[in-house]
Amino acid sequence: MDQSKLTDKTLRLFISTLTEYSKNINVMSKGITEEQLNTLIEETILMERYISENTIIDAGSGNGILGIPIAILNPDKKIFLVEPRKKKSEFLSFTISKLNLKNAEVVRSGIEEFLKGRERRKFSVIARGFPDNTRLTTYVKKKIVKELLVITSLAKIKKMTEGIEKLKQNIYNVPFRDNLKIIHITNVSRET
Repeated sequence: MDQSKLTDKTLRLFISTLTEYSKNINVMSKGITEEQLNTLIEETILMERYISENTIIDAGSGNGILGIPIAILNPDKKIFLVEPRKKKSEFLSFTISKLNLKNAEVVRSGIEEFLKGRERRKFSVIARGFPDNTRLTTYVKKKIVKELLVITSLAKIKKMTEGIEKLKQNIYNVPFRDNLKIIHITNVSRET
């Protein structure tokens, strides 16, 4: 992993903001260590290299462990942090303001609501810990979004990929985490 990215001042500020905020309002697991947070950020950085589109939707953004580092590292890309829960969307808004991220926007809704009525575009959807990854694959299958990247287990990947054989699928290893993979599903038709 490129350790120079982890020492980025804004990434460090994100980690400290997440840690401090969680002392009063639970937006992450109480027992998580700074080392574990660094590992999660490293996994996000690994995923980030596979994103091809300039508009990214972090589905079920939660505490922003995917979308915020990607916004920090890619100021030229637009990141939508889609989170329906009030306390987490408030944390995301607080954080993007504190970090002065001009390319990130919090959307307090579910992913279905966010995508409903939107023109089919070249969106990348990213997720980690989303309750129903199979539902996310339908957006690629129906050509609503161009690609989907999910950090998840191999068992969940098997469920996700049933019935989408015609879509391009790549699975990448997450170093030092045998139980986690990154799946990248792309609709390669010309219509998307």
